Amino acid sequence: MKIFWSYAKLDDQKPYKLTTLREAFKIILDETIGFETKIVVDVHDLKWGDDWYEKLDHLVSDADLFLPIMSPSYFNSKMCMRELNWAISKKTIIPIYYRDCPKGMHCSFKENNAENKDLNKMSAKITTFQYKDFRYLRNKGVSSELVQDFLDKISIDIDRI
Repeated sequence: MKIFWSYAKLDDQKPYKLTTLREAFKIILDETIGFETKIVVDVHDLKWGDDWYEKLDHLVSDADLFLPIMSPSYFNSKMCMRELNWAISKKTIIPIYYRDCPKGMHCSFKENNAENKDLNKMSAKITTFQYKDFRYLRNKGVSSELVQDFLDKISIDIDRI
C-alpha cells in the first residue's frame, strides 16, 4: 500500500512535528495492517535532477491513497493545491484537519490566470470529503496516549478501505 502524504512545508518547520507524526503513523499503520506500507513524501521520493512537477504527478498517480494535511498553509500552497487537483478525481482522499482554517478550507489565489481559477474552484471540493480532526492533538507529543489512539483509529479505518 502506498499513501501520498500531502502537506505544506511551512507546517513542518522545527521541531518537525509533521515529520514526527508521519513516522509514528507509518509504524502504527504497518503494525495494524500487518505489512510494511510506503508513505510517499516529497523529501524522500524526489531525487536530485528529477523534474519535480512531473515526478510529483507520477507519485500521486501511483499512490493508493491521498492524505492531505489540511491547514491554512496547505490551502495557500500552490503545489499542495496541484497535488490535490491531481488526486481529487482519481484517488481515495483521506484528509486530516491539522490546523484551524479561519478563512475556510479552500484556496483563494488571485484569479489572474486559468490555473489559479481552476485551483480555486477545485479546492472547494475538499469539503465534500470526511476528514479526521487532529486540531486538538496538534500540540501533543506523538507518544501521548491521545495521539497514539488517534493513529490507531485512522490505521484501522485505512485497513478497512
